Amino acid sequence: MQSIAILAAWSVGEVDGYIYLSSTHCVYLEYITTHYDKVFLLSTRSKDNSINNKTLFKADNLIFLPLPIISSYINAVPKLGKWKKAIETVSDKVDLIYCRVPDPFSWMPALLFKKKTIMHFVGDTIDATKNNEKWSWLKKQIMIAGYLPDYVLTLLAAKRSRVYTNGYHLTEKLSKFGIQGTPVISSTVRESSLKSPDLLVKHINIHLIYIGYIRFAKGIKTIMNLCSLLQSKDIDFQFDVIGSGEMYSELQEYVNKNQLSSNVILHGHINDREKMNSILRESNLFVFPSLSEGSPRVVIEAMAQGVPVISTPVGSLPTTFKDGDTIRYFNFHDANGALKIIQEYLKDNKPFVNQRNKAFLAVKEKYTIEAFLSQVFNY
Repeated sequence: MQSIAILAAWSVGEVDGYIYLSSTHCVYLEYITTHYDKVFLLSTRSKDNSINNKTLFKADNLIFLPLPIISSYINAVPKLGKWKKAIETVSDKVDLIYCRVPDPFSWMPALLFKKKTIMHFVGDTIDATKNNEKWSWLKKQIMIAGYLPDYVLTLLAAKRSRVYTNGYHLTEKLSKFGIQGTPVISSTVRESSLKSPDLLVKHINIHLIYIGYIRFAKGIKTIMNLCSLLQSKDIDFQFDVIGSGEMYSELQEYVNKNQLSSNVILHGHINDREKMNSILRESNLFVFPSLSEGSPRVVIEAMAQGVPVISTPVGSLPTTFKDGDTIRYFNFHDANGALKIIQEYLKDNKPFVNQRNKAFLAVKEKYTIEAFLSQVFNY
């Protein structure tokens, strides 16, 4: 086996020499530390070194090298030297460096240190900026212009690296720059955690769920509009919203203002995967109105728990799951389209039972974490 460094903005907390990460990243590290002799984790610290909503991770062959706390790419720029020093520290000690894009300075290992590098494109900063509903056109242009130097360096580094992308759409975009990438479907679903679908729950008219960041690019405005439509149609519904983000207070204000607190349950971030899966399995439909994605893991997770998914045709989903077969799509910003699908479910849920059964089998056969990580880290 070889040694590897992981360069990622994973927001790690550290107390008494022990590190704490999100449960998702713990799953990744568990795999990596069992397949490499030595693993160096070069990752950003969490704010105030907090370990709230994080999981303890231990491995004898893991060494953590902390990077500064950052809140955005712009915030990271003045700290570029810290990244360079950290990479320089491990450069001669590892055979391979894995970099996540668009995390800051993912171009450094390949360009500055000429290291054997895996570059994993998990999202698209430019696309996410264009779809930020809260920013004006001018601010979007300024933000994109400020990011372009890093983006150009990232593309140059990708030409010298093995490249994976979360979805075919990112592979196609990179191919325009002469970069050959391999599309993968990001997953945190273990084979052992797959839940064979049961009969759909019928305790209220409709039980909906969303899991993800509470931010504009995730289509939270569409969730608000959908709740208003359900309320206006006198549909008895419960909508569990799991996640946190900069739009959380606005969503909370909307729920209170529209007297929806008995219908919309804001859970905040849930780090306990068993608890999250339990809520998933009580739901009838997983609603995913996102505007910008790579390969959304939460959709895979919902399917793995036997929940039918209705979603925008975002990221890798249209090239992975077929509309009307394993998923149902509605247009971006289209709460009425989502409502129409929900009304179809209320009228006849049998097609949705067939849909979720097919999706469950697809995840079981193709999209487990074992399949995903073995592809990315088999270098």
